[in-house]
Amino acid sequence: MTEISIGRALDENIIVTLVQRGITTETFRRLDHDKKYRIYRAALRLFGKYGYDGLSIDQFCHDAGISKGSFFQYFPSKSHLLEFTILLFDNYLSTLFEEIKRTAPGPMVRQRLIHLYEELVINSRLYRIEEQFYLFATRAIYHSAILLEGIDLERHLTNYVIEIIKRGEEIGEIRGDFDYELTGHLVAMIISALVGKTYLGKKLPHRQTREYLISFLFDGIKA
Repeated sequence: MTEISIGRALDENIIVTLVQRGITTETFRRLDHDKKYRIYRAALRLFGKYGYDGLSIDQFCHDAGISKGSFFQYFPSKSHLLEFTILLFDNYLSTLFEEIKRTAPGPMVRQRLIHLYEELVINSRLYRIEEQFYLFATRAIYHSAILLEGIDLERHLTNYVIEIIKRGEEIGEIRGDFDYELTGHLVAMIISALVGKTYLGKKLPHRQTREYLISFLFDGIKA
């Protein structure tokens, strides 16, 4: 996908909350939407490309088209910029998974898992710079100089898969003698690994992989 419409995640209500938490400033909140969008988009792209340690404030300011003085009027530090970017992106992921749930073709586990896999892997709804940022924020961030406590972007995937598995047990579609949360975590780990390989540009026979995945899961957990 192209980089158009990345500003879809720029929720002004979230920005107000971030100002209240001291992550960004009132000066930033008063910027026009286009400038805030440009700063957010630059942060997504640059953190995804260089990571936290590899991105300097000077380089960020150059690419975002702001002065270094302005940067510190908007954010107390680079770590606050990262937190700002992750929380806005996290808000978008929340709406993305709600949309995936809403458009699921039916209530059955098999249907919902296939739909989830297709939306995340085969027909990724994320733009390229979002995919790169997702990889950084779910993996590389833990090897950087900063760890943001309590932020786990993969929880959206895990929570939804657990919801699917629980519902499957309730209606008797899959066996009920397994712990549904543990089963959900394991299934989510498999899908997350496939998502990661796709976002890294590793070629997979997607539809064949999907069929193998669903067959493998149901051979193990069907009633």
